Amino acid sequence: DLYNVISQKCENGDLINELNRIERVFYLCQTFSLEMNNGGIHHYYENNAGNFANETVEALLEMKANRTALILDRANGIFHEGVVPEDQQLRIEELKSLDYREISWLFDLLDHEFQELKEDLETLSLHYVLCHKEAFM
Repeated sequence: DLYNVISQKCENGDLINELNRIERVFYLCQTFSLEMNNGGIHHYYENNAGNFANETVEALLEMKANRTALILDRANGIFHEGVVPEDQQLRIEELKSLDYREISWLFDLLDHEFQELKEDLETLSLHYVLCHKEAFM
């Protein structure tokens, strides 16, 4: 599928600058959705996908996934000044420095909100691709 092609092109985010802007938005949104469905927001931050958490909020907004963007933005707010470290190790260290009880309830709430969301990310992604199909050629 298209996500796998884009993932291979950027080597699962390691070469994300190889993607054009449209591909990048698609990749970031799809990766966020997959990580959320595979383990939730904590899982997202612990993996290299979290390197792009700040940018992913903007990508979700561009894809018109406004409610999903709000969920990620609220989660990003736990980090110093609301900015998620792009370095995976620094991000994990900052997460470990926070009071687990304080963030676990928020992460649980946001995971639940994401799962209950009536925003169809698959349909929004398909619409985005169709509106920008020339960028994927």
